[in-house]
Amino acid sequence: MNGFLLNVLAKKNRHLTSGVSLLFKKTSKLFCLLACLWMAGGLLQPLHAQSAPPSDEFEMLMEKIRQDFVSNPDIEKSLAKYNEKDGSFADVDYASEQRTNWPPLAHVDRISRFVFAYTNPANRHYREVDLYDKIVKGLEYWHARNPHCNNWWYNQIAEPQKLGVLLIQMRVGEKQLPAELEAKILERIRQDGGNPAKWTGANRTDIALHWIYRSCLSRNAEDLAFAMDNVYNPVVYTTGEGFQFDNSNFQHGTQLYIGGYGDEILKGVTQVAMYARGTRFAMPSEKIDLISKFMRETYYATIRGKYMLFDVMGRSMSRPGVPDKSATALFAKRMLLLDPAHADEFQAIIDRLEGTQPAGYALTGRHTHYFRGDYTLHVRPTYTFDVRMVSTRTCRCEYGNGENLKTYFLSDGCTNVVRRGDEYEGIFPVWNWTRIPGVTAPQVKEIPMAASDWQTRGTSTFAGGVSDSLYGVSAYAYMDTFQGMNVGGHKAWFFFDDEVVCLGAGISSATAEPVYTTVNQCIAHPEGALVSAGGRQTGIPEVETKYENPDWVWHDGVGYFFPKGGQVVAAVQKQTGTWYDINHSINRKEPIEKNVFTLCVDHGTQPRDGSYAYIVLPGKTAQEMENYRSRPHVEILSNTADVQAVCNRKLDVWQIVFYRPGTFRNGDLTVEADKPCALMLKQVSGGHAQLHIADPGQTGQPIQLQITLPGKEQQTVVHRPGSDPVYAGASHAYNL
Repeated sequence: MNGFLLNVLAKKNRHLTSGVSLLFKKTSKLFCLLACLWMAGGLLQPLHAQSAPPSDEFEMLMEKIRQDFVSNPDIEKSLAKYNEKDGSFADVDYASEQRTNWPPLAHVDRISRFVFAYTNPANRHYREVDLYDKIVKGLEYWHARNPHCNNWWYNQIAEPQKLGVLLIQMRVGEKQLPAELEAKILERIRQDGGNPAKWTGANRTDIALHWIYRSCLSRNAEDLAFAMDNVYNPVVYTTGEGFQFDNSNFQHGTQLYIGGYGDEILKGVTQVAMYARGTRFAMPSEKIDLISKFMRETYYATIRGKYMLFDVMGRSMSRPGVPDKSATALFAKRMLLLDPAHADEFQAIIDRLEGTQPAGYALTGRHTHYFRGDYTLHVRPTYTFDVRMVSTRTCRCEYGNGENLKTYFLSDGCTNVVRRGDEYEGIFPVWNWTRIPGVTAPQVKEIPMAASDWQTRGTSTFAGGVSDSLYGVSAYAYMDTFQGMNVGGHKAWFFFDDEVVCLGAGISSATAEPVYTTVNQCIAHPEGALVSAGGRQTGIPEVETKYENPDWVWHDGVGYFFPKGGQVVAAVQKQTGTWYDINHSINRKEPIEKNVFTLCVDHGTQPRDGSYAYIVLPGKTAQEMENYRSRPHVEILSNTADVQAVCNRKLDVWQIVFYRPGTFRNGDLTVEADKPCALMLKQVSGGHAQLHIADPGQTGQPIQLQITLPGKEQQTVVHRPGSDPVYAGASHAYNL
């Protein structure tokens, strides 16, 4: 079996080597430039003084792994806590089994730093006999104490990975670990680490990673081939956990996880791909193409500047500092070499993440509806706007392991609007979680908990959108009856260049609390906020204030226009909370206070057939808002529970959502649909109109349209989504 696997991999490598050789000839100048950038970025570290040139495949891989983790740590504080008698640390709770931030792992981290200090010629403890003895005794203690965590991830991923790197680094030490001790640790890694083939997505890659470490240390060619195969195995499109056919990513069932587990799989796959460059285990080109597309068009597209949109990170949004993704520039730097064809894009990504260029640098307009993930992403050079929905096909954002405890309403039409990217940074402990941007929700005192902390499916059968890759409309037929919420409505978002039109209709509730649609709740800008009512502009005070039929509100370079008026609630006020309030795995109970801007539409108590309409205008000044009020580019043509429609006459784009079979008429334009759908008509007045259509219900049934354009006879268009249910929610284009 071993020989067979190696022969197959060798044949594959001959193909790859041929292609790569040709690419090298055509792009030699580019590679020289990239090599200089790579060196300048500090990614290629000099080999340790005592390292010998790699003599075989195992040694070559281990030397690359050492280069990846090279460090010169300060270990003085850890040494002060070290127990000379048994090799433990005085401040570590080895009996703890808590599911997050597992305390015993600090022992492995500290011993690992000891190893890097012992093996680094620049460290004051280099080759120190006393430190070597501490390393040996510390590893003996860990093996004998055998700590265990109630969260499998620490036992099967975190600990084995750290121990594997530690052992690989120690192989270049002046003194080697006793053979018996190393063998015991390797066996612990093997027994506790599990089998990667039993897992999916990022978890599979993470387990396979420590198999690589162990295989190199034990010189096991069969296990190494198996591990490499399992690292690359998740890099495929799937209907299970992992990369979806719409270029989104799922983990924990059908839960959107572009960040979080998306971070993990990108970290592991690009890490191993770098190790394997130049070997017969090099990552296949088709898998590099897939991972590159996901990174460029989805993962990094959800990061503005260096901050990731909060609604794509899963429960990790409740951890301090996690939205800051500047460290993920490492993945993009690896891709400079792995995918040189897109080097310019990855370099621009690096520049934005590292702050050497502004948040909108090198961005072009793009609109994507992820029909598998019930997610919409709208990117412009001046702003990013997204919508997260949930349906019977997908899962609500989780709150497992005591994290993200107030996430209940997050999946119900949540929106981000960001220009710099830091507009929500650190806000979550003080958030009013009944006022999540974009969401229509009752103002309950206690946030409910979903039926399951891990995989709770949505209840909507109609959640989706249509897109032509530049513009689009997304719709959500929302109804929540869990724990007496009894709130629903039809919500839609219409996306153009300069504005996003947000409509709601048929809003109803049987709860005793008032129902709000939150326009935004973000960190308040020091300049404050303005409201215009009846042409008179005033500052929004620090107390919550209600405004009857305001024209517009302006805050932090974003305008909010209310073409139909309404009862609007606004405030710029201090809010307090703790990280522990939203994440019990973090024992941080000290109060946090932040100044917060909040803007909502108040539908009152127990509304029946309520509605709202507001237009988000990023990048506008207060004066530009006043100009827009007198000359808006868009016109809201219908906002009922049956049909919602908007026209952008400047772009000659019409967007319509049919929640039921029906007819939409406006002037010389008539559209009749025999089933619910979302559609977009472009160049209606130009004589060569184009139709884009999608089925947010993903029924798989044909949709028949009768369309009459100005000056033309009625046309019949039958949209047939095809037989593959994977693409039942995808957009299709037709020329009229």
